[in-house]
Amino acid sequence: MNSMMQDLRLALRQMRRSPGFALTAILILALGIAANVIVFGVLQTIILEPINVPRPDRVKTFAPHRHGYPLYSWMEIKDVHDQNTVFSAVGAENMDVFGLETNGGLPMGLKSNGVTQPTWGEEVSGEYFKAVGIRPFLGRLLTPADDDHPGASEAAVLSWPAWKSIFGADPNIVGKTIRLNKHPYTVVGVTEKDYNGTWKFLQPSIFVPLANEVSLVGEDFLHSRLRKQVFPIVRLKDGVTDAQAQAEMNIIAARIAKQDPKEEDGLAFWLDPPGLAGGFILGPARSFLFGVMGLAGIVLLAACANLGGLFAARTADRTREIAIRMAVGSSRWRVVRQILVEAFLISILGGVCACVLSWLALTGLAQWHPPTDYPIKFFVEPKPSLYIIAFFISIVAGVLFGMMPLRQIFKSDPNDAIKSGSQSSGGRRWTLRDMLLAAQIALCCVTVTAAFVSLRGLGRTLNMDLGINPRNAVLAKFGLLETDYSPKAAEQFEQQMQQQIAHLPGVESVAYANTTPLADTVTTPIYPQQTTDFRPSNKAFQADFYDVSPEYFTAAQTAIVEGRPILATDTATSPLVAVVSQQFAKDLFQTEHAVGRYFKNEQGKPIQIVGIAQEGKYFITSEDPDEAVFYPITQNPTDAVNFIIRVRPDATGAAASDMAATVRKILHDADPAILIRLCSPWNSALAFSFFPAQVATVSLGIFGAFGLLLSVTGTFGLASYTVSKRMRELSIRVALGAQGKQILSAALGRMLVLIGTGSAIGMLLGLATSQVLSHIVYSATAEDPVVLVAVALTILLTGVLAVARPVQRALHADPALLLREQ
Repeated sequence: MNSMMQDLRLALRQMRRSPGFALTAILILALGIAANVIVFGVLQTIILEPINVPRPDRVKTFAPHRHGYPLYSWMEIKDVHDQNTVFSAVGAENMDVFGLETNGGLPMGLKSNGVTQPTWGEEVSGEYFKAVGIRPFLGRLLTPADDDHPGASEAAVLSWPAWKSIFGADPNIVGKTIRLNKHPYTVVGVTEKDYNGTWKFLQPSIFVPLANEVSLVGEDFLHSRLRKQVFPIVRLKDGVTDAQAQAEMNIIAARIAKQDPKEEDGLAFWLDPPGLAGGFILGPARSFLFGVMGLAGIVLLAACANLGGLFAARTADRTREIAIRMAVGSSRWRVVRQILVEAFLISILGGVCACVLSWLALTGLAQWHPPTDYPIKFFVEPKPSLYIIAFFISIVAGVLFGMMPLRQIFKSDPNDAIKSGSQSSGGRRWTLRDMLLAAQIALCCVTVTAAFVSLRGLGRTLNMDLGINPRNAVLAKFGLLETDYSPKAAEQFEQQMQQQIAHLPGVESVAYANTTPLADTVTTPIYPQQTTDFRPSNKAFQADFYDVSPEYFTAAQTAIVEGRPILATDTATSPLVAVVSQQFAKDLFQTEHAVGRYFKNEQGKPIQIVGIAQEGKYFITSEDPDEAVFYPITQNPTDAVNFIIRVRPDATGAAASDMAATVRKILHDADPAILIRLCSPWNSALAFSFFPAQVATVSLGIFGAFGLLLSVTGTFGLASYTVSKRMRELSIRVALGAQGKQILSAALGRMLVLIGTGSAIGMLLGLATSQVLSHIVYSATAEDPVVLVAVALTILLTGVLAVARPVQRALHADPALLLREQ
């Protein structure tokens, strides 16, 4: 123990003697460990951990095909409920996660204490809470009796966060009446504090019976097998395995398809864990996060290589000290132990700093709300397991870089070291420090390549042709359901607002639609004209559809490449018409020239194509060209309204922002009861569409910057060390008449070989590791010549900056002064 305390005191003295080395080592290690802990914390919460419910391994959802979106009709879920023997509860939830409801649906308008506000809620079936298995914090939860039939109960359950934030944690909330979309509901309970729903990143505020869909939302999908709008949530019985449940689900799917072949042909139920829409989001999210985790690991390895090189150089500088200690009786193992104690001390301090940094980052992420009106919340919190991981990584890192100098110690000859001091003859052999630098540059080049790939992809995303032009336009979203408008009154109100806004100064055009691209996704099956059997398996494809008013294509600046747009003459009494995307025409008719041709909708009605619209982005920015169809809104009225107001740009660039405020006031003055869900520049409304690409770019940019920092410090450190150890040799060369380029070749020629080799290997590795980004960022590829040139120039520039000072020192060496000192 006394010896260990002596080693510890000596390590502290060494750190005080070289504070720059100690602080640099601790900071580099802390950043490397913190990056891994932060990424693993996100990976653990989103991918590795199940949803926060009792016995989560028993809770499942199911999808229509492998890794598909888990969306079914309510009648299909009822069939599973009535025919299965493997589930103790079969529930369903309806949340407008991706705008799947044609009439806008959720968020609800919640009125409490005289104030109406948009609130995201879920319509759930009677066995939903039995399936998730949670207990109430206050009152009770919904039961099958609340969902037995429409109007059976007007009970509402609040989530714990909503009870605390909206209702001020009122202990007497149970029994009070609130209004949802102007309908009275009685609060019967509050969920557990830690229950966040069945989605990993969404937090609903209120739960109401699914049976009240018609009165609450204004539509009835509960009795249609074609309306796939509910997410299943089931709980396996004790003793039932996943394989047994899947086998029975296959039998039930085949039975339902046989009983109703027209509407259920091809039906399947594939069991999946809930949380990320089964495998629909899980796959891409897992690929991206594991890819980022790999880059974080690369950063940590580069940090360890950097520190290993620094420790090797530091040990070489202490050669004379170590030789004297061994000469007076110290064993080599005692010297090794002292070096390891110093490494462990630095690694523990680095681990402590990493814990602080990761706690700050994860806490900030948990409190952050992305730029969207969806109730997205990342439930990442610093957990004790993360701190254990941080200290484990720090200990492993301490062993890695602490053992680097061992070969130097065991190979050294004390007599030679004492006679020659700390000088070296210049090193003709390739050393461990050289190999570490090459590996470090290669690893850092991977992170830099990934950063430039994502940056290039983000640039293309921001400048791509979306099929719409959100610049100099305002998007206003509101619903008329809460104000009890009849369909005819709603249509008149929409037309009145369109005319009033169109006469505002600075307005070029105004249009409205049920939804807009890259916002809410609504799809419909498309059938060829000759189809007579409209079962799902006979459809040509599923197309994104939009109900739009005249002037839509002008206001959205979507080009009509052939035919005409939607006109005012396309009314409810005129023949059914549509404008389709170029991809729609290609897939259905194998040609873009489809004006005048017909297709059929799911009701079997023939619809004539009157125009072809340019390609666009409808669901995500990284999608391939997709099928889309635009119907006249007068032929399919809706109470969910999205107004697009095209304005003339002004010199300040604030025209859209000013117009958004004006439009909001006009809507409020026209009817104060209208719940305006969004009224902002269209660019701002699309921020969430670019969110994945921005996250990828920022996160990988941070790793790339840190990789460059490690590369610069490692290269500078080895270059400075090499020059300092060979100053005597270089001085003799200068005295003998060597030219500048010969001095540079002797001093740093090896460095150039190391930088070039490491960069080439790193760029090859970067080609492989960056492929995962193509699923997140539009047109992201490391094979882009711009990316390759940018990476090469960046590595070259940082290499030049790193060796600039050592080069200057070598070229300005004074032979007489240096030889006198020797």
